Amino acid sequence: MTKTEREQAYQIAVRLTKVEHERIQEMIRAGLFRSAADFAREAVRDKLREAEPLSVRTISSKDIEALIDSYLAKHPGPHFASEIAEALGLDFRSTLETVRRMIEKRKIKRSRSRME
Repeated sequence: MTKTEREQAYQIAVRLTKVEHERIQEMIRAGLFRSAADFAREAVRDKLREAEPLSVRTISSKDIEALIDSYLAKHPGPHFASEIAEALGLDFRSTLETVRRMIEKRKIKRSRSRME
């Protein structure tokens, strides 16, 4: 494979605090990473994956309700609306509104407050 066929590599310089540097070195000594460069590459890849745009799908409130109903049937117990939205790949606001409607219609019940 020629150099033009391979992905070109770039370098960047970063400044770290002493504590950050020491923590990276501890992970290297523990065998989690081969080097600081290996750690940095993995950290950059993780951050890039997090920043990837999510796909947005148009879905009716009736379909959202059916998805939530199915999710709760398969996963009994108390759940946060954010947890349901993430598990189903739904918009948080739509999920929260649907959960509130489902509570009002008594299709589901509000769990007890964790503060009680």
